[in-house]
Amino acid sequence: MYRVLLVDDEILIRERIAGHIPWNELGYVLAGICEHGKEAVKIIEKEQIDLILTDICMPYMDGLELAQYVYERKKNIKVVIISGYDEFDYAKKALKYQVFSYVLKPVTASEMIGILKKVRKVMDLELQDRQAQSNYKSSLPVLKNQFLMQIALGDMPEGIIMEKAGEFGLELYGTIFCTAILYPRIEKDQKSQILLSEILVILEKKQYRDVLIFTENEEKIILYIQGENSVQIKNRIQNLSKEITDDLMADMDLETAFLIGPCVMDVSGLSLSYQKAMELKEFIYLGAPSHILEWDTYQKFRKEIDKAVKGDGEKRIVLAVQSNLLEDVKKEIFLIGDEGRKKWLSKNRVIVRFHNMILAIMNSFEQLGIEDDKFFQDEQEVVSCLYQCRYLSEIEEGLLKFCRCAMEVVNRNRGNYGERQAAIALEYINEHYGESSLSLQSMCARLAISVSYFSTAFKDYTGRTFVEALTQKRMEKAKELFEKTILKTYEVAEKCGYSDANYFSATFKKAMGMTPREYSRYVNKRENQ
Repeated sequence: MYRVLLVDDEILIRERIAGHIPWNELGYVLAGICEHGKEAVKIIEKEQIDLILTDICMPYMDGLELAQYVYERKKNIKVVIISGYDEFDYAKKALKYQVFSYVLKPVTASEMIGILKKVRKVMDLELQDRQAQSNYKSSLPVLKNQFLMQIALGDMPEGIIMEKAGEFGLELYGTIFCTAILYPRIEKDQKSQILLSEILVILEKKQYRDVLIFTENEEKIILYIQGENSVQIKNRIQNLSKEITDDLMADMDLETAFLIGPCVMDVSGLSLSYQKAMELKEFIYLGAPSHILEWDTYQKFRKEIDKAVKGDGEKRIVLAVQSNLLEDVKKEIFLIGDEGRKKWLSKNRVIVRFHNMILAIMNSFEQLGIEDDKFFQDEQEVVSCLYQCRYLSEIEEGLLKFCRCAMEVVNRNRGNYGERQAAIALEYINEHYGESSLSLQSMCARLAISVSYFSTAFKDYTGRTFVEALTQKRMEKAKELFEKTILKTYEVAEKCGYSDANYFSATFKKAMGMTPREYSRYVNKRENQ
């Protein structure tokens, strides 16, 4: 409904027009009635008025002065002058002030209705046009964003790209182009859409001439960088990435990752640069110190990525957990983490390596008879949490937390654990005493336990050192062989785990008080008596 203001100094004319026009049927509301232009000005300054019907000759301010007032102040109001003067000067002034219609009196109701219908049609069209322009302006950022995203997806040839860029007022003057993707480190309690809008405000303040910035999927910000040659653009990317990461850290305390695609020779090649940059997304979890992951650097490490990670870290971490050596545990965990960062290993590959460590610790507990229901139940949850971690540093902390719990379990079971280790060692001595390679070090390696801890536990359990127990077993077996066989000294030495017959003889004499030859004579003499 359009709002009408009726202005005329003659009361009869005001009443006749006001009372004989079906305002509502025509789509109007009679918003006010005034005697002269000054009253009308007060109303249009306070209220929304769409149409003024005014007489031309009135005191204080006539109709032409009112039309001039509306025209000069760019009021979006249509003016229809109803005049009793058929003079050219009046009509010329009315035309100058863009009066919609200049009507001569007397005016019938049907004539006035016809004028109001014409005005209504014009105002409807203008309203539609304003709404269309408003809608276009409000949707312009979205349309521009969609256009830039279509470039990334490779949906348009270069000619159309340049044409549309001109329509959106975007400059694409470079001869070399590159895509960079900015991923903010979003915490669990942050909303990505709000965060990206805040980042865009900061970036748009910079007004980069050589960079086009837009968002996609409320997840990341994409930048198209242009320059004259590859050296210039690579230097620009390095400086730009550092500047933006520093700004976001300073203004928002926000860490970001920059994925940099390869340089391309034309604007349509930005889709390839975008695609390659996106392939680097899986390595964001590495948390590169510079926050920059470049396709060119990734290419150098592709061969390293394909190589399997080798090592015996599982054995070392089991030994460190069982020996309560926290620093050694940290060392093994961060060794794998550093290898992942240096070789650009995938998240799954690193987690599999960490999972193997967890399994090795669990298996060692089972072998040692350590039982802790809650700890065993938590194992699957721990592995699941590792996969949910978004950054390698979080994965490392998760495994370290698991290892701390494992060490607590070992400490709670340390007394029984030491006894079991010693008992296992004694059993092993009884079965493998004839192996020359059996030693304190090899036994500890087999049990995945430190030499110092095992030595203390073994002596507490047996009252002897491991070497003493092994030597005693070997000497007992040597005595038995001398008594029941006719084997020569070097043969007995070999069967008892001594590769050096002379060393065996010296050890035997120290243990028995006589040499093997003397002991053999003693045994024969005793049997012949």
